[in-house]
Amino acid sequence: MDSHEPCVDCSNDLCIRTMPLFATLDREAMHALTAQMTHKTFKKGEVMVHEGDRPLGFTVIREGSAKAYRTTFDGREQILYIFPANDYFGARFLLTEEKVPYSVEALEDAKVCILSKAQFIALLAEHSEVALQIIEAMANRMSRLELVMQSMGSRNAELRIASLLLEFKDTYGQKQGEYLEIALPLSREGLANYLGLARETLSRKMAQMEEEGVIESVGAKTIRILDLARLQELSVLVE
Repeated sequence: MDSHEPCVDCSNDLCIRTMPLFATLDREAMHALTAQMTHKTFKKGEVMVHEGDRPLGFTVIREGSAKAYRTTFDGREQILYIFPANDYFGARFLLTEEKVPYSVEALEDAKVCILSKAQFIALLAEHSEVALQIIEAMANRMSRLELVMQSMGSRNAELRIASLLLEFKDTYGQKQGEYLEIALPLSREGLANYLGLARETLSRKMAQMEEEGVIESVGAKTIRILDLARLQELSVLVE
């Protein structure tokens, strides 16, 4: 079960200070904002919000990560988006009466900070610069999603895999010596689901990319990028 708990970080305004969306707020405004937030914890595998629910509000994933997904008509899970730590969801519902068209599930133990719709609208009225930051962030997210959808529309499995690895490297990548390593947020089965590929196809194509010296598997959920230039070439859709 999810649980409410005091947030020591928020008492020091650390909960959202690292988020670019709120970088322009002064100390007083940030303290007022964090004081209004609701704080919850979720265990790995717990659903934060169910498809068809009313939105929680503007939800910041302070620790952990989560996935947004829908259940298809034949009962399969379709992963739509991965939210890493310091990402957020729920912004699109702040100015509408929509219900959430997807579920959000914790991929690992997670702590979230939630601002209600009324509180958020009040914040925007007083701090218009935050509204501009949100518009820019949402535009960037839409741009990323468009690129992902473009790659998903391709029948080229290598293109899909390369595009996803490049997307993940910015969020989950860390420099290890001369190489960049990506700590994958999903299992291979989850990756195949996200990419719309059969697991066997994913495994075969990734093995091929390893043979070609583009990537290297380091354990079950870590990918080392050996040839970034080649990976970028594979991600380009050629008509």
